[in-house]
Amino acid sequence: MTLIFFNRLVLSAMAGITNAEFCIKHPVGLAVMGGFNADKVSMDAARKAIRRGRKEFIFDDLIEGIEEEVKKLVNSDFEGVFAINVRSSTLDGYVQAAEIARKYGGILEINAHCRQPEFTEIKCGQWLIHHPDHLASIIREVKKLDVIISVKIRGNVEGVDYSQLVRTIRQAGCHIIHVDAMILGGGCDLKLISEISKSGFTIGNNSVVDVESAEKVISAGASMVSAARAVLRDSSFFNRLLTSDVLRKNVVLEF
Repeated sequence: MTLIFFNRLVLSAMAGITNAEFCIKHPVGLAVMGGFNADKVSMDAARKAIRRGRKEFIFDDLIEGIEEEVKKLVNSDFEGVFAINVRSSTLDGYVQAAEIARKYGGILEINAHCRQPEFTEIKCGQWLIHHPDHLASIIREVKKLDVIISVKIRGNVEGVDYSQLVRTIRQAGCHIIHVDAMILGGGCDLKLISEISKSGFTIGNNSVVDVESAEKVISAGASMVSAARAVLRDSSFFNRLLTSDVLRKNVVLEF
């Protein structure tokens, strides 16, 4: 089967920001909603994070809240594909979120990226890349639902064997790796993007500020390129990137 993205641009998830209303405004091939919290423990963690000034999505009914945001997006004039970026301390949270993604024709993105202590302490977010076997077990269970699976990871984290991580999660059934290729001190690790891209469909992220930097991510081997904070500084950011012939091209995911 195939999934076609009408351009190579991705709006990356920003907790408390990328809801349906925000995503609809941007002409991207893929909009990643969230990060959402899919079980009680992760929602409690989000409330703790809010108390120290972070933005988070808070829903009285976790799964219903996520589904309502998805419905708003799919019933709008948004033309791209959507994904829901999810954190959960339990398998059940990922499974319920995956059921929503499948129901509305989207992608489940497992958040193995968030480094906030409230979430790593409950064994989600960046904790998962330090425990690839646990992450793989989540992927295998979710894959049974016949949903497209993306995993968002953070690059250059001390103690992480990226070759092993990528191999483990690809073998478990991960269709897309969305890598924040951060370099400590600043910059984008294009070499890491290149290595991960050899394993399959990859979205490259970090330090994308203009057409040139976005095209470099694609040249490194990524199928798509994502940005987040740049959109907060310039609401027409993705429109500017679409002046590029490279970035305007559609891309196909075979799964």
